[in-house]
Amino acid sequence: MAINYKVLGQAVPSAANTWTPLLSGYSGGAVPSGKQVIVSSITVANLTADDVLYRVRVRVAGEAAANKQIIVYDTAAAGGVSQALQLSMTLSAGDLVEIYAPSTSIAFNIFGSEVDA
Repeated sequence: MAINYKVLGQAVPSAANTWTPLLSGYSGGAVPSGKQVIVSSITVANLTADDVLYRVRVRVAGEAAANKQIIVYDTAAAGGVSQALQLSMTLSAGDLVEIYAPSTSIAFNIFGSEVDA
């Protein structure tokens, strides 16, 4: 079983108020077949001078979007400030991590390990 420590994705919301896949290192933003992912952290960098609220959700493979998937809801990213969310999330094939903000001037990075299932 190979374990690869890596940047799992980097993204800004594709449009204001639109859910955007964060696992940009994978086609369609979902964990690929034959892989599992362990997320250790997500960083959020507000590239503007104004505070921006953001959201993060985890969608289990095959499930439609729902409020129960939100793990961060309308948390403020202060203007010009970066913050780190220390997480221990495990994801299986088909799972997605998505981001949402009213601005396209907020950058997200997700770090962790990829494991061959």
